[in-house]
Amino acid sequence: MRVLKFFWSAAVALSLWKLLVVPLLTETVMVTCGSAGPMDWPQPVPAAQVAGVLGDWVVWLQPVLLALTACWAIRSRPRRGPDASRGSSLLPVTLGLVVALLPAALDEAEDRLSPDLPFAWQECLHAQVPPSSFVAARLILAWLLSPAAMVLLAGIAGIRPRLTELRAAGLAVAAVVLAAFLPAVLIGLPVNADGTPRYALAGVGRPYVLDLESGEPVSLLPQATPTYGQYDLIVRDTEPGHYVAALTSPSGRYSRLYRLSMGDDSRITVGERLTPTLEGMVNGLAVSAEGRIAYGRMTDKASFAGTLEREWPVSGYGLQWLDARILVLPGHSVPAGAVATIDVGTGAIGEVAAPAEHEYTRPLLPLPGGRQLRALGWPTRTLVLHEGTRLVRKVLDLDCGHIQSLALDPTGHNVLVGVDREAAEMDRSPLAGLPPCGGARSQLLRLDLETGHTQVVPGEQDPFVQAW
Repeated sequence: MRVLKFFWSAAVALSLWKLLVVPLLTETVMVTCGSAGPMDWPQPVPAAQVAGVLGDWVVWLQPVLLALTACWAIRSRPRRGPDASRGSSLLPVTLGLVVALLPAALDEAEDRLSPDLPFAWQECLHAQVPPSSFVAARLILAWLLSPAAMVLLAGIAGIRPRLTELRAAGLAVAAVVLAAFLPAVLIGLPVNADGTPRYALAGVGRPYVLDLESGEPVSLLPQATPTYGQYDLIVRDTEPGHYVAALTSPSGRYSRLYRLSMGDDSRITVGERLTPTLEGMVNGLAVSAEGRIAYGRMTDKASFAGTLEREWPVSGYGLQWLDARILVLPGHSVPAGAVATIDVGTGAIGEVAAPAEHEYTRPLLPLPGGRQLRALGWPTRTLVLHEGTRLVRKVLDLDCGHIQSLALDPTGHNVLVGVDREAAEMDRSPLAGLPPCGGARSQLLRLDLETGHTQVVPGEQDPFVQAW
C-alpha cells in the first residue's frame, strides 16, 4: 500500500511541477525571420483550435483529476478478506493513464491538424533554435519522470504482476522499438517508384533539398563556414547522396570547394574542404566517373580551368568530362562545328567535332555510353540526343517557356528539366517567338530519355535545379 501511495503521489506532484515550476525555469528566445517573399503564418483549422483549447484546460485540471483518480485507486484495493492479495482494480489505473497522457495527445493532435509552416519559417527556426545534441536522452528522462510513468508504476505495484509477465512486456516494447527504427537504418536514402533518387538540390544562392515526390522543399543547405555560405554550383559525386559544391565569399571575389553528403533524414552536411581559398568565382564544376574533380574559375583579369592538382589559363565555363582524361571546354573559343577540349595529363588543347547550332547553344552534357544531351536554341526550348555529330532523336520540345537547367540522375537515363515559364519582354519579341505560358511561373519536369515520357514535379518549383 505504501508503494501504491508513493507512485500516485509522485504522479500528482509531477503534474504540479510541470504546471507551476517548469514555466518559471523555461528560457524565452526571441527569433527574428525575414524574407523577400511572403511569409504568411497559416491559420489553424477549427479542429486544431479545439484540440489546442482542450489541451490547455486539461493541463490545468490534470493535478486535480489525478488526485481524484489516486483516491479511487487506493480506496478500491481490498485490505482484508480473501481478496486482499488480488490487488486493486484496473479501471482507475486506466483512467489515470488517460488523464496523464491526454495533454500530450491533444498537443500532438493540434500539431497534426494544423497546416505546416512555410518552408522559410521552418528553416529560419531551425537555424536559430538548433535541436539539442542530447534530445533522445532528454526525451527518455522526461518520459521516465512523467505522470504517466508514475501511474503505470502505481498500477504495477497495485496489481502485483508476476516476473514472467514483466519480462514479456519488456520484450514486446523492445520489439516495437526495433520495428520502428531498424527499417530507417537499413533502407538508407529513399528513392522514387522508378528507382531514381527522391531528393534533388535546387535553387541558387542558398539552395535547398527538394522532395520530388511531394514537390515540397525539405531543408536549406547549411553554410560551410560563417563566411562561405553562398552556393554557386553543386554537382553529384560518384555515390548517390554525395556532392561537390563551390561556395563563394560575400564579396564574390573568393571561392572554395567542399564535399557534401545527405543523411537518411535528407539533410545535407558539409564535409571535407577540397581546395584552398581560390581567387574569383567558380563557373564550372564536374566530377568524372572515376571521382576526379575539375573546376573552372574566373577572376577580374583571367579565366582558368583544371583539376585539384593543376589548372591552366583557359575558360572553364560549363566544363564537362568527356572521358577519364579529357575535359570539354564549351566556353573556350574554337571554330564552328567543334568544341574545345583539354588533356588534364598534358594540358594540351584540342577539339572534338560538334553539331553546328545557334551561337547560344548550351554545352554538351555527356551521358553513359558516349552519347550527349544538348539543349538547343535561343530561347532554349529543345533537348536532343547526339552521338558524336549524329542526331539520334529529339527528346523534348517546349511550346512555351525556356529551359533553365538540367540535372541527370545517377544512371543517366532520366533528367530533371527546370523550365522558366515567364518570358522577359525581349524573349516575347517576334525574333524570339516565345509565347507566354500562363499559370505557374516555373516548372520542374522529370524526363525519361529512353521513352521521352515527362512527369511534372508537383508544385511551382525553382527552375534552377543543381544536382539529382
